[in-house]
Amino acid sequence: MNKIQKSLYNLLIEFDAICKKHDIKYLVSGGAALGSIRNHRFMPWDDDIDVFITRDNWNKLRHILETEENVLPEGRSFVYKDNTPYYCNPLPRYVNTETTTIYVSQSLPAKSCGHQIELFIFNPMPLGDEAKEEYLDILHVYTELLSPYFVVNKRASLEEWQKHYKLYEHYCQRIDKEGEEKVLKELEDKLTKYSKDDCDQYCVFWGYNKHVYDKEHFELESEMGRFENGEFPLGHYPEGMLRQTYGDDWMYIPENEEQLVHNAVRNDTLPFEEYTSRYLPKINQESIFEKCKINKRNNAKVYYQRRKLEMLIAKEKVAIGLDSVLKSLEGKENYLRALLENKDYDKLAQEFESFVRLQNTINVFKYDIFVPISDKNLATFLLSLIGQGKYYQVSKYLKVRELQEEPLNEEFNKIKGMFNICQEISVARYDKKDVELVQTLVDKYENEYDDLLDVYRGKIWLMEKSAKSIDDYRMIDQLCGHVLSLYPFDGETMAFQAKAKYECGQEKEAMELYEKSVLNTRNGFIWQKVEDESGISRMDMEADFIKELNKKK
Repeated sequence: MNKIQKSLYNLLIEFDAICKKHDIKYLVSGGAALGSIRNHRFMPWDDDIDVFITRDNWNKLRHILETEENVLPEGRSFVYKDNTPYYCNPLPRYVNTETTTIYVSQSLPAKSCGHQIELFIFNPMPLGDEAKEEYLDILHVYTELLSPYFVVNKRASLEEWQKHYKLYEHYCQRIDKEGEEKVLKELEDKLTKYSKDDCDQYCVFWGYNKHVYDKEHFELESEMGRFENGEFPLGHYPEGMLRQTYGDDWMYIPENEEQLVHNAVRNDTLPFEEYTSRYLPKINQESIFEKCKINKRNNAKVYYQRRKLEMLIAKEKVAIGLDSVLKSLEGKENYLRALLENKDYDKLAQEFESFVRLQNTINVFKYDIFVPISDKNLATFLLSLIGQGKYYQVSKYLKVRELQEEPLNEEFNKIKGMFNICQEISVARYDKKDVELVQTLVDKYENEYDDLLDVYRGKIWLMEKSAKSIDDYRMIDQLCGHVLSLYPFDGETMAFQAKAKYECGQEKEAMELYEKSVLNTRNGFIWQKVEDESGISRMDMEADFIKELNKKK
């Protein structure tokens, strides 16, 4: 742990103790939950901790905070919108006031400005699809009206934004006539009126659709997960929540350029008041607050046009780059298919490099813009992803292709079927950890897809689960050798073979393979498997790499 993580971890221990003492249920979530399940620790770049808490449990905690003395340790505070002027966020924060983490959006309230744990409150939703859609519409409008500092629902599609903006504008007019307090109270009452006994799902009290989870995650017995030196609640079937939130690749550690780091003024040893006391006396908080509200309305008004311009720019980038992409693939359909049949994935990656670069240009996927290569070439590319065990990347390419006028041909339906198979096996292994289910899936698919990497991975996983003798490990070693002859890049298979070789007494070869395996995969579970079995920590390597990068910045 770095200094910030140590401070955050201490806050989590304190928060957990408060909750245990007062019988309050919560769940560790977000990056901390990912870190707990994959590697039992912080991700090296992580700089915050989020927790989930239901409305009933938050109300119970809030009552204790407001009615009992000495609930919090010295140098700690709870900041939420009803106890802090200008704090316009429905997410309460547990704050270490002896440290500094100042986000721009919290600089005016100037209270939630230390290292902190953020509490995501979950409300019961109504039953029925129409009622849920109406609920989410109200939620989006409420959160936009509440927050004057930034546009909240940035992830909404253009169509959704237009729909929500009309409702937002309607309530802005009502606020001007009836007053902000009355209108916000009316909306908040609508969002919090449902009982857990009359719901099947909970929704986060914030502006993100994807944080809608089945009731069982909160209501059934919570799984405990090791995180650093402690154990904390993760919810019922937390792996399912993580897949829903982060996608099918939730078990993979993101590359450095994809690692989320929050921009803030930070200090591990100085109280944030050392900073806020310098600027607060020089400003008029109320005046700035009112100007922020005006600015927010103006930003919301032009947001759609800005997004449309953003989309047009992305389309132009595709139009400009398309010629080069098509020339690079011209007349190569059969050649590329031959590379695929030979499993020459390195050459395929080179051939499709310009397509991938253009299709992944900023905002191209965001606006569902398709770089129109031929269906045969696209199918070859998608099959190469599946062949490399990267099935989870297929869906985003298929999605933009499906939105085109030309219907999908039979080969794409086959690709969708292979995607579903790989996903089934992944869910059975990583989410459910269900040996019988994995065995059923392997038995079902191994003859039809006899060289599909994910089927091989499932089969090897099963063999290791049941291995008891040297002969068992020799069989694993032999199968891994066969798989690596087909897929010499697969770090996951290398890790299984390393274990088999170690059990067979080939310690030197095993250690070499362990080290090679973590350099050939970003699967967090494989990283942890290798660390547990060999002591080689890819997470420590990653932390050292991030430190070196930060030194150069």
